[in-house]
Amino acid sequence: MNSKENKIGITLLTSNIWADVFGNPVEGRDSALAALIVRYDPDIIMLQEAHPNWHRSEVLKKCLADRGYAVSRPDLNGNPLNYTPLIYRSCRFREDKALFKLFEGPNDYDSKSVSGSRLTDNASGISFAAMSTHFYFAQNEEGNIARRSNARELIECFDALCSSGIAGFCGGDFNCDIDSEPFADLNDADIRCASTVAQIRTNFFRTHHKNPVYDAEKKEYIPAIPSAEDNRKSIDHIVFRGRGVKICSYTVIRDKEALILSDHCPVLIRAEIQRG
Repeated sequence: MNSKENKIGITLLTSNIWADVFGNPVEGRDSALAALIVRYDPDIIMLQEAHPNWHRSEVLKKCLADRGYAVSRPDLNGNPLNYTPLIYRSCRFREDKALFKLFEGPNDYDSKSVSGSRLTDNASGISFAAMSTHFYFAQNEEGNIARRSNARELIECFDALCSSGIAGFCGGDFNCDIDSEPFADLNDADIRCASTVAQIRTNFFRTHHKNPVYDAEKKEYIPAIPSAEDNRKSIDHIVFRGRGVKICSYTVIRDKEALILSDHCPVLIRAEIQRG
């Protein structure tokens, strides 16, 4: 690809990797995450629930770097940990700006946040923004109010990283479906869900499912079988803004490693970005 090209293709993966606070050790699941990254080879990785033991794991400390990835390290403003890290292929992109925002309002473990980067493709010079987020979880009125606040703060982050009209993407566990009020707020800001416009949709199932079960005697996880419910009930999404964006494909990953990794299936999209 050279500087004369007017578009680039990128692959983005989002995954809630299940914080190990439920008797669910990272060991065994870290290798599952590494296997998925090798298999699908995304350019951008957006993680949620990256608990301290995930940050200590080999996959985040070494394996990603060995495959040419860098973890964005924005100023956390005194927050001790980034539960929503953004990871990008550093051999392909340069990071021009990094951002982190801990969401206001209810926030368990201080884990509900957004972090992201403004990136430039080295070969073409095309810039775009990528973010990872996790909205508040409670499925009640208080939770809905918190998620609408989260949505407003995410819109502010889009505005901060997408100056000059560049494209922006955000993957995460939104804890709400695309028919919810928080998503209506995002839509009002021209932020749309990739699943609704993808040219090809694969494994169009609901993303969240029962927990994988840890067999302590065998020291391994038993995969949970995902539901075949309508994808419109999914709470894990990749959203985007930008007129020059085409969503080529949308996939809910249901490999064995994905079902061991978490109670959420990863989502993968392939997109094209037209030069603005």
